[in-house]
Amino acid sequence: MIEEEYRPEDKASIKKKYKVFQTLASMIRQRGYFEANPPILLEDEPFELFEAKYRTDVLPQRVVCFKKEDETDKMVIQFYTKQTALNYEDAKKYIGELSNRQVKRLIMVFPTDPFATKPQVVEKKARFFIDQVNSIQTYSFELFGEDDLVYDVTKHELVPQHIILNDKEKELLLKKYGMVDNQLPRILQSDPIARFLGLHHGDVVKIIRKSETAGLYVTYRIAI
Repeated sequence: MIEEEYRPEDKASIKKKYKVFQTLASMIRQRGYFEANPPILLEDEPFELFEAKYRTDVLPQRVVCFKKEDETDKMVIQFYTKQTALNYEDAKKYIGELSNRQVKRLIMVFPTDPFATKPQVVEKKARFFIDQVNSIQTYSFELFGEDDLVYDVTKHELVPQHIILNDKEKELLLKKYGMVDNQLPRILQSDPIARFLGLHHGDVVKIIRKSETAGLYVTYRIAI
């Protein structure tokens, strides 16, 4: 993949990277993936260790993860560090390498908001290409800014637990209640939780809420 080294500059930027790395570690786990050894993204790593490790070392540009249920299902987290906007040619190269490496998901992390237009972070033609790729659902090309990842949205006290159902679990759920997909309540793919979990169209999440009267209250939503 296209590479360019980068280093943390000061304590504030290292602290931000630390939070981003922790959120990504949580994201990997909740999506049902694990890192290739040795793991780089650690949820429980103390900041002091992270700072000491990366004060002088080059931060990793790419993290490779594998699905627990199917290790042929690979996901790559790529840190974009070029000073220029992501263009169409580079976007095509990334997708080409996903295909060559049999990677199904690419999460690209930008220092700034990838949807910003001034200055432009992702060129319009590249964004259109990425949208086309995602609509086919053979590959998933996700864009995040570091500010999106400084805080783990799933740890907010008002956000209930969301668990992604696999295909078999979804089938059993629909059979149990005698329902079809479009009869389930919906969650938009643009929802922060849906983005965090990387939900595709048709994915179903189990939502577990705590209730003072009913104990645990379970609902399901389908991504659209």
